[in-house]
Amino acid sequence: MGMWKESYAVGHDLIDSQHKELFRMTDELTAVLRRQDADSSAACAQAVVFLKNYVVKHFADEEALQASLGYAGLEAHRCLHRDFVATVLEYERALTESNFDNKIAQRFAGKLIGWLIYHVVGEDGKITGMVRSAAPADKSRSASYIACFTDSACEVLSQMLSIAVEITPETPAPLSGKSDISVSVGIVGDRPGSAEFVFPLVTALHIVQSLTMMPAVDFGDMADSALREIANIISGNAASRIAETGCACDITPPKLYRGQRPVASDGKVVRCDLGSLSVSIAAP
Repeated sequence: MGMWKESYAVGHDLIDSQHKELFRMTDELTAVLRRQDADSSAACAQAVVFLKNYVVKHFADEEALQASLGYAGLEAHRCLHRDFVATVLEYERALTESNFDNKIAQRFAGKLIGWLIYHVVGEDGKITGMVRSAAPADKSRSASYIACFTDSACEVLSQMLSIAVEITPETPAPLSGKSDISVSVGIVGDRPGSAEFVFPLVTALHIVQSLTMMPAVDFGDMADSALREIANIISGNAASRIAETGCACDITPPKLYRGQRPVASDGKVVRCDLGSLSVSIAAP
């Protein structure tokens, strides 16, 4: 069973067929890297070449559809496409210079899994109305950072995992657990600090397994990268929402940690069928 799910369909035959091809390539790359056999370097090289060539046509077709529909988010969507192409080129350079080092290849696959799934279900779905755009930020009041980040976490996880996600009134524990995985995303702008996401190991494994449709018996570089990308997407969406209120806000690349770390008291627990995670905001 591959990563593609019918719930990912956006309702346009051409775009859906192209998305299925992207998922097929990602399935093949992920399977080869998990086996860690002699073909992994060649498979990774082929995946990079495929992406460089295939997404040019796919993105062009997708943007043409948006233009024909008068889609208001066309320019923002083009920026997402350009950023992804730049990411592929960065990984191509890093992989080539390292002679396709397995750790870099695993991180590339994890980034691809997280980006592709969210882009298809969270961004492309807006084009045909399969997914509603997020409600505009309330510019009449200061942005509540924790609300923006927890709301974004619920939206992103719900879309990517096709399950219900809710915020509980609980606050995170003072320390994360010994086996937990934490992702920290720096916040820069008018109110600097960081967003901290703490995933219990069992929740992290369930999320990665749900995304890849493969047994997640361990937590390696590919899973690390996928979790970092999820936290990056959540934080990017939250920062955009905060910026719409007139409060300057941007984020820095996510960093992943294992084991116990202090967790800010300004936070909430987000729960779903796959487990729970805490989302908190730390001031500098």
